[in-house]
Amino acid sequence: MLYFRTCLYLITVTTDKTTHPTILYVIGNGFDLWHGIPSSLRDFKTNVLNTDSDIHRDVEEYLPAGEDWCDLECSLAELDADMLSNNLGHFMSAYGDADWSDSGHHDFQYEVEQVVERLSARLRKLFGTWIRSLQIPTAISAVRRLSLDPQAQYLTFNYTSTLHKVYGIAQRQVLHIHGCADDPDQNLVLGHAWAPESRRSLNDREDIEELDSRLAEANNIIDDYFSATFKPSKELIAQNRLFFDMLTNTERVLVLGHSLSTVDEVYFRALLRQPSVAASQWVVACRRIEEWPEKEARLIDMGLRRGGAVPISWDAL
Repeated sequence: MLYFRTCLYLITVTTDKTTHPTILYVIGNGFDLWHGIPSSLRDFKTNVLNTDSDIHRDVEEYLPAGEDWCDLECSLAELDADMLSNNLGHFMSAYGDADWSDSGHHDFQYEVEQVVERLSARLRKLFGTWIRSLQIPTAISAVRRLSLDPQAQYLTFNYTSTLHKVYGIAQRQVLHIHGCADDPDQNLVLGHAWAPESRRSLNDREDIEELDSRLAEANNIIDDYFSATFKPSKELIAQNRLFFDMLTNTERVLVLGHSLSTVDEVYFRALLRQPSVAASQWVVACRRIEEWPEKEARLIDMGLRRGGAVPISWDAL
């Protein structure tokens, strides 16, 4: 498994709870998009097509990422292992073939490894390079701005410095749970939510003794891929436990631009385990009112009480 270093939330602990902010903002990619930053996964898809056609081909071939790659993170857990093995099967010659040689014994495994490397480490590296190339507006150049509370706490799932550059929000008030693009040495977290221990190994099968050893080795490589592309959310929450524990005075939660997708469900459940956060009035920005029933249902499924959230249009913010 790969472990990721994130921007840890640093704060001076005080026993005076009255100093704790009462507003929590939860920021998602829709926030950056609203500010005109081309940070959608569709934009990333275009970038990959222009910079690494092999990665683009493999995502299109083996991951159900969607036409605009909007489901890219979730799709990392759904690599089509059977298709991968079948497509590369011509590298696994039968031992009795006339052109068989020992030198080709690892050709199939090598080709499988190349694909999973492109869909894991290389994809993540390319993602980080792309994120860091995005131009973030300043307070002066921003075309439009929201009215944000400068004293609030911010949990952002974005990698960008929009909160700081556009709104002047102090870094100490912002937790970049998946990493900060401003730190060139930091690994940005991109992954699926399917814990490795919850899925069966591809070699967990009754006919394993009869299985071609090359296919068994390839299965191990693919098993490692699923571990390498897993987002270690519980570890990230534990590393930033202080942030979650400091939300004792929260009275209002504003969700700006987060899709509330299942890939980040564990973070919302962690928030809602805080009594004050669970009792707060939640306000969720929606591009269209038609989005609200699904978003509300997701929040209730994550643990929010019924009636605990209301929608608001971006124009009203």
